[in-house]
Amino acid sequence: MFVIDYVIVHELAHLLESNHTPRFWNIVRTQAPPMEKAKAWLKENGQILEEDV
Repeated sequence: MFVIDYVIVHELAHLLESNHTPRFWNIVRTQAPPMEKAKAWLKENGQILEEDV
């Protein structure tokens, strides 16, 4: 769930800040504290999200 929460917060933050600026990351970090953990999970496991089931 922490990864799903991060992705949703990430996308919603783009409504306030369109680019990945420091302000953008501050918004995400504030709303999704385990951001770094989620980013690491996606980096390591993200490819499985694109596999055919």
